[in-house]
Amino acid sequence: MYVLAITGGIGSGKSTAAAFLAARGAVVLDLDAIAHGLLRADSPVFAHIVSAFGSDVVGGSGDIDHAALARAAFRSREEAEKLDAIMHPAIYAATAGALDALALQATPPRLVVLEVPLLVEAPEFLDLVDAVLAISAAEDTREERLVARGMPLDEVDRRMSCQAGDAERREIADYVIENDGDELSLRAALADFFDKELAPRVS
Repeated sequence: MYVLAITGGIGSGKSTAAAFLAARGAVVLDLDAIAHGLLRADSPVFAHIVSAFGSDVVGGSGDIDHAALARAAFRSREEAEKLDAIMHPAIYAATAGALDALALQATPPRLVVLEVPLLVEAPEFLDLVDAVLAISAAEDTREERLVARGMPLDEVDRRMSCQAGDAERREIADYVIENDGDELSLRAALADFFDKELAPRVS
C-alpha cells in the first residue's frame, strides 16, 4: 500500500488532484473531512475548542459551527496555531487508524492519497506517508480562484496569511506540480505524474 500526501495552499488545486487520483483507483482520505467529523459535540476535542475560542463557535445544532470557528481561528496566525494544537493530534490519530484499517483489508488498496492542507504545519503526518506531492500556484492566482468561488477577499487574505507558503511546501515535497494554468493543464500534468511516478510503484 503506497501512501501519497497531497498538499498545497488554499485554492491551489489539491482537491482536484486528489479527485483525479481517485478516478485512477486511489482511496482518498480528506483530512479536512476528518477534521469536520471531529467538530461534533460528542468529539473529545469539543470542550477544548470551546475553551479556547468561546461558546460563540457552537452552532444551533450543538456542534461546532465550521464558519464561526474559521472566523475565530483565522483572525491571526497565533489563533490558527491554537486551533492546530487542538486538532492535529486528533486528526493524526483518526488518520492513522483509517490507514491501519485499510492495510488490514483482505485486499488493501494499492494507492492511498491523504489530502493534507497543512502538512508543513503538521510535519508528524510525514511519518504516515511514502511521498509528498505539492500543488503550487501563485498567490494572486489562488486569490482569483477563491474570489470567483464566492469567498470574500478579506477572508482569502486572512486564510493565506495563516498558512505556510509554497517555498516551505517545496522543502518537504518529493514532487511539485505547478498549477497556474487551467484545469486541463493540471489534469495533463497529473496524468504525466501518475504514469511516470505512481504507476510503477502501485502496479
